[in-house]
Amino acid sequence: MLNSNLEITTLSILLAMVENAPLGFLNQLEYIWSALPKVSLKRQFILNKQKNIAVLLEQILMWAQVFIWVGGISLIVAMFPQTRALYSFLLTQYVQFFLIWVIASITDKATYFLIDFWLDKWATQAQQGSLVPERYIMRVNTYSGALKQATSVVIYSIAILFTIQAIGISLAGIGILGIALTYVFKAKVDNMINGCLILWTDQYAVGDVVQIGNVTGLVEHINLYLTQLRGAEGRLITIPNGSFEVVQNLTKDWSRVDFRVEIAYSADARKALNMMEEVSEQMRSEPEWQDKILEPAIILGVDNISHTGILIQIWIKTAPIQQFAVGREFRLRIKQAFDREGIAIGVPQQSVNLQNYPNNGSGDRHKEENSSLSALGVGE
Repeated sequence: MLNSNLEITTLSILLAMVENAPLGFLNQLEYIWSALPKVSLKRQFILNKQKNIAVLLEQILMWAQVFIWVGGISLIVAMFPQTRALYSFLLTQYVQFFLIWVIASITDKATYFLIDFWLDKWATQAQQGSLVPERYIMRVNTYSGALKQATSVVIYSIAILFTIQAIGISLAGIGILGIALTYVFKAKVDNMINGCLILWTDQYAVGDVVQIGNVTGLVEHINLYLTQLRGAEGRLITIPNGSFEVVQNLTKDWSRVDFRVEIAYSADARKALNMMEEVSEQMRSEPEWQDKILEPAIILGVDNISHTGILIQIWIKTAPIQQFAVGREFRLRIKQAFDREGIAIGVPQQSVNLQNYPNNGSGDRHKEENSSLSALGVGE
């Protein structure tokens, strides 16, 4: 099954992360992303169809067992005069309850086919005009689970109402109770509304790496009420959908290397800019980095001039979660290029005015000394 394979693969990845925790969680997110199983939309639809058939057959067999057991008990009860009144009750009430829940259960599982069929058709059409078609594979997996859970809640809620009506309880009182429960569970309603907005706006999906507040992790499960993240130590973090307003998605569509470096005030800034552009283009032309660097680097230029040096900034657009690998390699090559061309890194400087006054108050001798200080020490 797709979901089972995803869970097993994710678990093995996270165990490896725990063993290599000193490397840093954010630097390991790219490994999570690359190791997740990449399944085509067609293959995913076939797997979901096979799973739905298995679930439907399981439900049919379960209700067949219930029918055999209750039917057998009813026949045994009918054999004795003392228990035939109970047989009459079972024959009338049991048939109603049985039909209500059999229809509800089979209808629930049958809707799984409709949901997967509709999602597959929608994603197939949307992929044709999308720059990131793989995104729809993740969205289908996310929407499938959330919609199936929502339809199950609706169908079984209707079955409960029919069962209550069959028992003879007034539905008017149930309606009043429902309104009261809605007020009591207002937080749950807020979670459901926010969950719908998260899915509708595609803020994140199963398989994304997100940061919610101070928590960062792999989205392992999402429904209308809550989101579950798997953290660096393998911890499952459950967050109600109504408890946050800001989400940072680290893997949606594309990522970016925001590279900044300060060079010495006396260095040639134009030469440094040209060198950084050459290094980025060289990386982009290599087969190892072609699929990771999506566009030519954007040279923003000199962003600031201060006593610490000249700040140069560059943006490199990368594939999702590849900004860490690209950034590390780019920094290494920039360091080598700067060493080769003699471009020094900026060093903080400070001007200090030292004054000495005579102790006896006679004369106004002043001694001034200007010295350039580094961040590592002060000259006296």
